[in-house]
Amino acid sequence: MEPISETVADLNSYGFRPNRSTADAIAQCFKCLCLKRSSQWVLEGDIKACFDKIGHQWLIDNIQLDKRILKQWLGCGYVDKGLFYKTAEGTPQGGIISPTLMLLTLAGLEQLVKSIACKTGNRINFIGYADDFVITGSSKEVLVNEIKPQLIGFLQERGLTLSDEKTHITHINDGFDFLGFNIRKYNGKLLIKPSKSNVLSFLSNLREFIRKHPTIPVNDLIKILNPKLRGWANYYRHCVAKQVFGYVGHQLFWLLWHWAVRRHPSKSKDWVRRKYFSFNPRSHDD
Repeated sequence: MEPISETVADLNSYGFRPNRSTADAIAQCFKCLCLKRSSQWVLEGDIKACFDKIGHQWLIDNIQLDKRILKQWLGCGYVDKGLFYKTAEGTPQGGIISPTLMLLTLAGLEQLVKSIACKTGNRINFIGYADDFVITGSSKEVLVNEIKPQLIGFLQERGLTLSDEKTHITHINDGFDFLGFNIRKYNGKLLIKPSKSNVLSFLSNLREFIRKHPTIPVNDLIKILNPKLRGWANYYRHCVAKQVFGYVGHQLFWLLWHWAVRRHPSKSKDWVRRKYFSFNPRSHDD
């Protein structure tokens, strides 16, 4: 089904597609918002329980796949804790075909937005990643009165609804979070940084892991933490992250310092420093 989805999927939809990533979606956000003449208002959209609520009948009527196979797959049900449950709607999260079905379900969303832009003469752009998307517009009124009603109708036809809690209309000077990034203009200059909530969540996970393993060997702790730190840093290496990286490094140092001090309650802090935080050229060369 992937060749079909790649044929009909929206141009600026980046989730669950080959050779596309969150970095591409954020780069497109930058292109759409970085200039002085760029749109100033942003509709942050999130589809409520997207995988769980996709209408089966719409999929059967519109997806170019053998109807018998599709019906069997959608209605096969699932087993949880030894109990069988029927599936009357939605596609199972984690299913190998679910992301492709979601792409096919949401295909046409960007075309809808562009058609409204042509009618109203406004500069409107769409950037999507799975069930999260942003729509930029030149005015708040266009997003509220033109885009949002059409968007709600488009989704209702497919058995989906917008999440009221996660759907907002924001001015670019106030900034918005998308895919773990904060996108905001400062004195007319667009800066993309790691979002505050994502940074705090990452530190909270590190803090919880270190707290739960007070006696783990140092080498094992390093082997576990390094991939986490490397992956998180690589995710944000393309944005304005120097200050955030410094803050995370500072917080991590104190987490490890308290961990080391707790391991040796009878030793002095100078002893702990020399054991865990001193550079030993001989051991480094070894």
